[in-house]
Amino acid sequence: MTSVRVLTANIQSGLSAAGAPTTGPELAAAFTGIETDVVLLQEVDRYQNRSNRIDQVSIIAEALGLSHHRYAAALAGNVRGLRWTADPIGQHPGPAYGVALVSRFPITAWFATRLPQGVRRLPTLKGLRPGWWVHEPRVGLAAVLQGPDGPFAVACTHLSLLPPVAGRQLQTLLSGVDGLGRRAIVAGDFNLPTRTVRRIAPDWHLPEALTFPAGTPVRQIDHILVRGGTTVNTASRRLAISDHRVLATEVHWA
Repeated sequence: MTSVRVLTANIQSGLSAAGAPTTGPELAAAFTGIETDVVLLQEVDRYQNRSNRIDQVSIIAEALGLSHHRYAAALAGNVRGLRWTADPIGQHPGPAYGVALVSRFPITAWFATRLPQGVRRLPTLKGLRPGWWVHEPRVGLAAVLQGPDGPFAVACTHLSLLPPVAGRQLQTLLSGVDGLGRRAIVAGDFNLPTRTVRRIAPDWHLPEALTFPAGTPVRQIDHILVRGGTTVNTASRRLAISDHRVLATEVHWA
């Protein structure tokens, strides 16, 4: 049975390892040479001023030599200025920020959905002055891919920084994937430790590798969940971009 190579990456809007914006060629170079079949991306900019107004998912897909991709926007507009909750979510036509999937295999069906937000803002201190911390909206992107051994589902997300909200969001996404078939992969930046993910998804296979921060990772908040199969050759890898390492594994379907 053919295996499927999977990679998840929070690309931090394409910032370099030093925290500087990258050009299209620089972003492409960070992914050139990586061998994979399915890529789940988070913190992906489209046409944003801060990232040189490029379509980051298209550039990454081309660099990887993968033909199929979809995008789901959490925010629309200029994320450093006037911004709003994206509508529509899927394949948003204008400037946006969100998640994406890239695939070697044809996409036969796909959908994007908002995940429960819980709270919209919380009081905080900005220096010595009171202010508001804005709770960013989160989305899930799922698809059915036509793999070499039949169809399987994939889903990508970037969950809340608030652990109770992130846990609820993960449960919501897993419930949505339930109807897409026995073989499934759910991946992304969950902002949750491994023990919490195992508690929420006890029936899913969960490979482990430290992913954050990129320089000297001490914890895993980026995860790949697999149902209907097992994984081998799991590893995290530092790229020339982002404050996260990418997480890669090879899925063998049962």
